[in-house]
Amino acid sequence: MPDMTLDTVKNLVNDFKEMGVEEVHITGGEPLLNPELFAIISTLRSNGFLVRIQTNGMLINEETADKLRDSGVQHVLISIDGLKNSHNAFRRNERSFDIAIQASKICLKKGLFTRINTVIHKSNVSEIPYLIRFIKTLNVDQHSFFYLTPTGRGESMKSEILSLEEWKNVQRSIIETAISEKILDKIRVQDVYHENDVHYNDFDICRKDNCLILANGDVFHCVFFVYSNYKLGNIYKSSLSEIWKNLDNMIESINNKRKKRCNNSYCGGGCPGMSFIIDGDVCDCDSRCQPEYNLISSCIRRYRTES
Repeated sequence: MPDMTLDTVKNLVNDFKEMGVEEVHITGGEPLLNPELFAIISTLRSNGFLVRIQTNGMLINEETADKLRDSGVQHVLISIDGLKNSHNAFRRNERSFDIAIQASKICLKKGLFTRINTVIHKSNVSEIPYLIRFIKTLNVDQHSFFYLTPTGRGESMKSEILSLEEWKNVQRSIIETAISEKILDKIRVQDVYHENDVHYNDFDICRKDNCLILANGDVFHCVFFVYSNYKLGNIYKSSLSEIWKNLDNMIESINNKRKKRCNNSYCGGGCPGMSFIIDGDVCDCDSRCQPEYNLISSCIRRYRTES
């Protein structure tokens, strides 16, 4: 897939403003491979948008960090998915951990808001408290923890997904460790479930405040839908603001089908994106739901920072 171009971003600016967009998150692949990245960031910042960039850190050096800072990027998000051996195995690169740590130090030195992103799965879950203590020594601005979503290169890792009960225990452990280390204000943990006594709400299950635009122009409301048939449109054929008007009808259609397949009136079928990723059908019930433990899956783009 080609890189997102500066001209495309310039053409999107008015739509962003019309839609009330406040933040643009640039990811990939690896966005630092895009030769127009710094110009794209500058354009977005000059139009008032907060800009974040997600990177593996491999291409960050002092010069790159200076360019990121000077272009106006506000947050740099660097992936560190466990202690050294776990991270390197997950990233399939024996130098990846050391490079990511060095990249974090450089970004901090240059005054960039630096966040560490950690994906949790069965193979690294036991070392998360140790990782929290290690990352604390870097004095990063934030450390966020994410539920494994086996898409793209991670598709073969479905067996590594934690159950909702396991995730609830992980959340508790992270928060307890953060409190003990006096860094709770720097910790964010994805909240991928709700309790069964919280009644189902369409918006909570599938949120409508996120827009994903691929470099080829395809538009989705969630990254989990990228390989599904639920594309909203393409910015090279219609304006983004017109495309976005299709969202409510699409989500309503999905939810109506899902609720008919679910025996739990509090569930509404769980997360449709994860249903598609795990079981291959957006309209199936989310197989991760555990009503026996009072746990129902929800949209992963919510965070918990307190016990």
